[in-house]
Amino acid sequence: MIALETPELPASLELPSWLAASLAELLRQRERLPHALLIEGPAGIGKGLLASAFAAALLCESANHQRGACQRCPACGWYRSGNHPDFRRLSPKTDEEGRPEGRSERSRREIKIDQVRGLAEFVALGAHRAGRKIVIVEPASALNVTAANALLKTLEEPDRATLFLLVAARGAPVPATIRSRCVAFPVATPTRDQSLGWLCERLPAEERAGAQRWLDLADGAPLTALGFTEPGAATAHRLLLETVRAIPESSALKLAEGFGPIPAAVWLPQLQGWVADLGRVCAGGQALRHTTLADRLGWLAGRTDLGAVCALAAWLDRQVPVLEHPLNARLFAEDAWSRYEALFALRG
Repeated sequence: MIALETPELPASLELPSWLAASLAELLRQRERLPHALLIEGPAGIGKGLLASAFAAALLCESANHQRGACQRCPACGWYRSGNHPDFRRLSPKTDEEGRPEGRSERSRREIKIDQVRGLAEFVALGAHRAGRKIVIVEPASALNVTAANALLKTLEEPDRATLFLLVAARGAPVPATIRSRCVAFPVATPTRDQSLGWLCERLPAEERAGAQRWLDLADGAPLTALGFTEPGAATAHRLLLETVRAIPESSALKLAEGFGPIPAAVWLPQLQGWVADLGRVCAGGQALRHTTLADRLGWLAGRTDLGAVCALAAWLDRQVPVLEHPLNARLFAEDAWSRYEALFALRG
């Protein structure tokens, strides 16, 4: 199963406390850095925030470089506004010049070759502020084949003034050729107490009682859990719970209509999480995400078999790469939920 995606979060989100030690270690290495770092760890723990904080610290023009960016000098102001001349970000949401790009309902999910080609002039020119130039690639697994090959040429002939910070979830499909030209920097997983405390601090008082449930759904990843509390993701989750409580007793085709207005990129990972829990229960284990619905999962597991659940999980994984292409949302939802309903036709 693919890792659950972290929904959209504010770019201004502060660096979580559990990443402070990682930032301090990166700052200690600032005078002996390789040309490319692969910042890697579990999904949804803040690796992108760490990369951004480190980039800001390297570009900061304050005399004290051991505490991160000062947030007061002109360089810090340019970085916060997205206008620092020595910084570029490559992501599925940026254009060829690294600027945020307007997103359609079905956001782009790849970093494409034109974006990598757009780095050529940036890398070739000297730093405007007589320091480092920094490129963040997030997530590195979003590089399509041609983009990865183009970036490889740059990594094979490194410019000493340019530092690449590639961010990837643990187990994500980063091309081996890219990975081999980076020095890995693993990021530790926060403890359960750290994650829960951080999440509760960011939720309204009336929603904190549900923090444990969101954290379970997110496999313990706090940033993913925070994203799930956003209105769109929360609505999709409520609808998913209503649907899995109703199928197979009620028709999947009718229930799937509710998912038509919701982007598949929002609800499909949630369905993957439910199917993964169903597979665990079928195999004699316990649910990890939907712990409050253990009775329902047990009842459903008695009406299907592990092989069929694994086959559906594999089919759902294969749908993820096509979510960026135009889809008939209603028909796609009907197809996915009909396949789910078919799991329980095996034993009547």
